[in-house]
Amino acid sequence: MFCSKRVENLEKENAEFTNNKQIKKKKFNKLKFVLYSIVAIVVMLTIAANWEGSTNYIATVEKHKPLLESQGITLTYANVLNKYIESPKWESRESGDIGYVDISGTIKGSNKKIGVKIKVSPMANDSKRVSIKPESITLNGNSPSTQAAAEQILLYMFLASQRGEADVAYYFD
Repeated sequence: MFCSKRVENLEKENAEFTNNKQIKKKKFNKLKFVLYSIVAIVVMLTIAANWEGSTNYIATVEKHKPLLESQGITLTYANVLNKYIESPKWESRESGDIGYVDISGTIKGSNKKIGVKIKVSPMANDSKRVSIKPESITLNGNSPSTQAAAEQILLYMFLASQRGEADVAYYFD
């Protein structure tokens, strides 16, 4: 009798242990499911918040420092163009693999309209990098300049900004 009672007690303890183990396992599985769900939601929200559907040409051009290597000038297109163009309007468009950023507005200190067109194209030897070059500049709706003239005008604007000049209106008069 003593032995059978002990066996019964062991069976009850074993059953309770198994039940407790199953309850803990269910709780652990629920916790694991909740944690995985939270991680999945955070990942999806991050992707959704940063997804633009294509290359963000405007941000790429704004951050570009075209004279860093050649002149050691750390100014970006955004630094210079936002400084010298009154309420600049930044717009982008695509044509195949090539993107264009058009910046337009009025030259500060002047009533002249300016339009800057910058070309963003993939590098032939490195698909993760792009080439960013001025395409043309128009003043008061006149014919667009050549690429060389656009580069020269932008160089002047970058150098003026580097010197701390408040405006470049006299250059366009």
